[in-house]
Amino acid sequence: MKRVQLSAVKREVNTKGSLNKVRSEGFVPAVVYGEGAVSVTVKVKERDLVLITEKYGKNVLVDLDIDGTVHPSIFKEIQKEHIGRKILHVDFETVNLSKPVYTKVPVVAVGEAKGVKLGGILDQTLRELQVEGLLTDLPEKVEVDVTNLEIKDVIYVHNLSLSDKVKLLTPPDTVVFSVVTPTVEEVAPAPAVEEVAAATAASPESTKEGKEPETGKAAKTPETGKAAKTPEAKPAKEEKK
Repeated sequence: MKRVQLSAVKREVNTKGSLNKVRSEGFVPAVVYGEGAVSVTVKVKERDLVLITEKYGKNVLVDLDIDGTVHPSIFKEIQKEHIGRKILHVDFETVNLSKPVYTKVPVVAVGEAKGVKLGGILDQTLRELQVEGLLTDLPEKVEVDVTNLEIKDVIYVHNLSLSDKVKLLTPPDTVVFSVVTPTVEEVAPAPAVEEVAAATAASPESTKEGKEPETGKAAKTPETGKAAKTPEAKPAKEEKK
């Protein structure tokens, strides 16, 4: 694990106003606690803290120098703003370098898989490994070479190589990387022009439009809906001479 140095200064007051004052002066308020240590409130330079977290992330061993006394520590929690991601507060946990610790280390892919060049997609199922060991022996990250992965190839946890000083706690049959075939949604073929024309011709609307009036049936009157009767012709009267 990467080891860095960071200076801290004790601070006494812990009110909202004092915390804002600390931040306005270019510091980040923090607290230090851990095995055999009394909780101490401190402040660290924001610039130094940002440089460490941006370059190494949270997974580092910090030699925290508090007024001349060095405390090996790890980042327990880093609080940030929801917008802007400015660091607001840090929790440091002091550690015993002679005792193994349980932690998680990130997994990073190295190279471009052969299967990706052929149209596949590299799927990373596992992003952190659960490990145990001395902080000085733990890796900062685990790099996995995926160059030879072809489509449908898989890398499991048991395929990874770690130092003998590091105990791997993640189940060995856990999938870490795989190259999968992209899913293509099937699209129904468009109907042929002849089929569309036939369907249009057979529709009720088109039949009505082209329908000729029926003959041989009496027309219905709009008032009653019954067929109108045709009056019978009466014989003409003979003229009197």
